[in-house]
Amino acid sequence: MISAIVLAAVLILPVGAKACWISITAASAAGSSTVLYTDAELNGGFDYTNNENQQISLKNSSGEDIGFIEKLQLSSKADPEIGVEFGVRASGSATIFTISSDLETFAALTNPDAYASAAITLTDRASPAGATATGLFAGGKANQAIYNGGTVFANLVNGFSIPNGSGDKNEEKGNESSMITINDTLTSIESNFYFILSAKDSASGTSTFVVVPEPATMCLLGLGALSLIRRKK
Repeated sequence: MISAIVLAAVLILPVGAKACWISITAASAAGSSTVLYTDAELNGGFDYTNNENQQISLKNSSGEDIGFIEKLQLSSKADPEIGVEFGVRASGSATIFTISSDLETFAALTNPDAYASAAITLTDRASPAGATATGLFAGGKANQAIYNGGTVFANLVNGFSIPNGSGDKNEEKGNESSMITINDTLTSIESNFYFILSAKDSASGTSTFVVVPEPATMCLLGLGALSLIRRKK
């Protein structure tokens, strides 16, 4: 009987709808360029190396390079969970990068638990010495975990700099030890990056935003499933 309850509860848990696109914009003194990749185009995600022959160039209306995509991936799971992975390089001047995921939508979850994390790695690619990533979200942060199309759950990753020829990583989590309860009803989540990258340098990053039903909700779902099973019998 216990097995039947667990199985039924799993079957009726809210399931996330797979996010269908990810967009990336590069903007500098030379202009701006935006590309949007749908789920069909991503086909599991781009996974380029740092080989310049494999980079995607973002060009302005005059055909000049604004920035380069070295890696781009969007993942989504039915927890629900959404993840973004990217690698970008600035052109000859400081470049603003905006990387936005589509909404991961799901059946309404009331007072769920949530967890968010993000990280950025900087690489100094050319003179002048050093590299800098400046976060453009509130508080100088470079990543936001958002729910319901506009409510911020977490601002993550401080802007930072590295000296010549070194690599560094800056990572922050929505919480350090356990998930945080969101006292609200959620129907979607997303994860976005927004930062300035120093000229000719590279940045890569990852983010994860996970939401799970509160234990009480899961118990109610299990009891509801048990009731349905009894009715059928």
